[in-house]
Amino acid sequence: MALKEIKVRIADLQTGMYVSKLDRPWLETPYLLQGFHLETEDDILQLQKYCAYVYVDVELSTETTQKPNSIPPQSIYDEQVRKKLVPHIKTVQYESKTSQQDELVLARVNHQTMSSTVEDIMRDISNNDKLNLPSLQKAVSSMVDSIIRNPNAFVWLTRMKHRDSYTYNHSVSASVWAVAFGRHLGLPRPDLQSLAIGALLFDIGKIKLPKKLITNPKRYNQYEFKLVKQHVDHSVEILKSTAGIEQDVINMVYAHHERHNGSGYPQGLTGDHIPLFGKIAGIVDCYDAIISERPFASALSPHEAVKKLYEWRDIDFQAELVEQFIQVVGIYPVGTVVELSDGQIGVIVAQHNVWRLRPQVMLLLDNDKKPLNHFGIINLYSELTDKNGQQLNISKCVDPALYDIDPAEFYL
Repeated sequence: MALKEIKVRIADLQTGMYVSKLDRPWLETPYLLQGFHLETEDDILQLQKYCAYVYVDVELSTETTQKPNSIPPQSIYDEQVRKKLVPHIKTVQYESKTSQQDELVLARVNHQTMSSTVEDIMRDISNNDKLNLPSLQKAVSSMVDSIIRNPNAFVWLTRMKHRDSYTYNHSVSASVWAVAFGRHLGLPRPDLQSLAIGALLFDIGKIKLPKKLITNPKRYNQYEFKLVKQHVDHSVEILKSTAGIEQDVINMVYAHHERHNGSGYPQGLTGDHIPLFGKIAGIVDCYDAIISERPFASALSPHEAVKKLYEWRDIDFQAELVEQFIQVVGIYPVGTVVELSDGQIGVIVAQHNVWRLRPQVMLLLDNDKKPLNHFGIINLYSELTDKNGQQLNISKCVDPALYDIDPAEFYL
């Protein structure tokens, strides 16, 4: 099943959702159309008489024209799932304390500091020097604080990819995703700090591999892949030789290539034998990798990457964690180029923390597909109708190349 269809309990349905499948044959119900929008609360109550759950088409679903003023039932379900995922941890209910624009001022400085620190650390390791943990902890701490205040600012900055430095940028971006994910799960701040350090360092061992191997523009053959897999052991060795590294960070690095079905490495762990931080690392590592330009593969759009993760649930990654990560990045992740229902083209710049179908969009082209003089940002959570009074929502994702758009240009 592609990402466009998600299984939803009847109790979690909302008006505006498009029901594409039932949990029983259509002929066993009074519904004549195989697929319909839920327009009123009565529609949901009627459906409850026949079904325990249904499948909802995300791309055909819309929010109601009434401004959302309460937490949707799905959020209650998500909270139950999060408690199940971290049963032995006293979770924290985080709330955004700053606006994205205000947080960007601090985030830009913190992002540059963290990036410079990672460059210094990689240079030190390549010269066989010790890892400067205090410097790393200080840089990471500022990033964690920023994401706690408002994750959208740092997530925005992760989209500034430098195509000539995949390994370096990947480690920074993966760290940001890991902390944003941990914040969503309600993990306490010390755990967010561990996630940040672990994600920054899980590929540090690649520095010990031949540079020609890392920059190889072709898929690895069996011998080359065997060598590449050694980077996990190299990373763990570096961490174990560094005083002050927490054991949960080492475990995270050691397990970041393990997979839910046992197909990963180095131990071939399955399911709950993989530590939680290792599971989180695997998901953020994979997501950021496939939305990045790599020597041997072109980048997928963020929306396509989310679809891939959804297809891999309970194969490579635990289904519940995949679904929660999608809550973090959104059905239309930051960096996705979309067409609105009024014909305008824009790029997603921030998510709403609950209403994932109504993110913030930076408008780039008008409805005639001509460049706008001013790239204004529209918040679909509050802007419910277009200038003609028609419901305004995301119509579809578009290939940025179709309009000669490079989303990364709009992240500075």
